[in-house]
Amino acid sequence: MANISFLLNQFPSGGVERVTINIIPHLTARGHRVFIFAHELNRQHLTHFNLSVEYILIPYEHWRNENGDFIEKAVKEHCIDLCFAPVVSPDYIFRLKEKKMCKVCYVSHGAPFYEVKELAYEIHQRWQLPKRSLRRLMWLVFDTLRLKVGLCNKDVAARYKKRYDELDAYGVLFEEYAEIIARKIGVGDAGAKFFALPNSLPQNSDVELVSQRKKQIIFVGRLTYLDKRVDRLLQVWKKIYNKFPEWELCIIGSGPEEKNLKQYVAENGLSRVEFINFTPTPEQYYKESEILCLTSDFEGFGMVLLEAQQYGCATIAFDCSYGVRDILSPNWKNGVFVPNGNINAYAKALSKLMTDEELRRRIQKNGLDNVKRFSIENSVECYEALIQKLCPKK
Repeated sequence: MANISFLLNQFPSGGVERVTINIIPHLTARGHRVFIFAHELNRQHLTHFNLSVEYILIPYEHWRNENGDFIEKAVKEHCIDLCFAPVVSPDYIFRLKEKKMCKVCYVSHGAPFYEVKELAYEIHQRWQLPKRSLRRLMWLVFDTLRLKVGLCNKDVAARYKKRYDELDAYGVLFEEYAEIIARKIGVGDAGAKFFALPNSLPQNSDVELVSQRKKQIIFVGRLTYLDKRVDRLLQVWKKIYNKFPEWELCIIGSGPEEKNLKQYVAENGLSRVEFINFTPTPEQYYKESEILCLTSDFEGFGMVLLEAQQYGCATIAFDCSYGVRDILSPNWKNGVFVPNGNINAYAKALSKLMTDEELRRRIQKNGLDNVKRFSIENSVECYEALIQKLCPKK
C-alpha cells in the first residue's frame, strides 16, 4: 500500500477540496496512508469530516521558494510514494521527481486553458487603474498585444507542456480534456501520461425527493469575480424578482467579491437577497431549496451541480464548459443550461423553472438519477489504477 499526499492551498474550502474529502475514505479503506499538505488549514471545519489522515501545515505562502525545501523534507520524513498536486502551481514540486523522492501527479480540476481567461481579466483590470506610469502603460500595451495575437495562449501551452514532460502523470477530469490538451501541446498520444480522474459523490441511498421545499434559489461557492461571476446572478435577479414576490435568493459562500455584491444589492434596491457565510456542510440548503444557480464564466466540472442534484434540487447554469454541459445534459431534462453570458436567456429560463412546478419536479427527479453516473466507485478505481501504475510495488 502507498503513502499518498494531496498538496492543496486551503483545506477544506471549495469544490476541489470536496472532491478530495470524498475520495480519501476509499483510499484509506484500501490500505493507503494519506497526508494533506496545505498552506492553510481551516481547523474549525475539519471536525465535520472524520478523515483518517495526517495534516501537514506548510508554513510559507504558496509563492515562496522555501516551500520546496519544506515539502522535500516532509516527503522524506513521511516516506511519501505519490504526491497529488491539484490547483497548486507545481513549479516547486518538479524537484520531487527530479530528485526521485516520489512520484508526482499534477491534477487539473479546471477546463483546459482557462488561464487565458485569467490573463485577459488581469489585463482588463489593469486598464481600469486611474494612474499609470509611462513604463507600466507600455507594458500594458505590450501584454494586450500579446493577448490579441495569441502569444499568451502559447505561453500557457508551454506551461502545460512543461508539466506533461517533467511530472510523472497529468490528471484531467474528462478524456475529452486530455485530447484537447494533447492536441494543443503537440504530444500526439493523449494516453501516455494523461489519466482521467473524474469527480464523484458518495451515493446517498436514503435521499428522497421532497415535495415541499422553500421557494428559494441558492448559489453555493466562492464569491470571486473571475470565475464564479455571482454578479451575473444578481443581474438576473434584478430582471425577475418583482415578478416572483414569494421567492427569495440565498448566496452561500465567502470571498473577495462579497462587499461588491452587497453594494450592488443595496444600490439597486434588490429585495429578498440573503448572504450566508461559507459552510462546509451546505446539504441543508440543497434539501430545502428549489433551484441552484451557477453563473460561472468557466468551470472545469461544476461539482456544486452534482451536490445539488443529489439532494433533489433543480440546477441551472451557463453553458461554460464540457463538464457543466455533461452534467446537465440532456438540456431541460437533467438540468438547464443557456448560452454563456446571455443574461436575458438565463433570466427567461430561470423564470420558466420558477413558474412551472411540474417541470421543476421532473428535473429534480431526473437529477437524482443523473448523479448515479458519477459514482464514487468509478472515481476510486481511476485513482487506484493510477496509483498501481506509478507505484506498482505498493
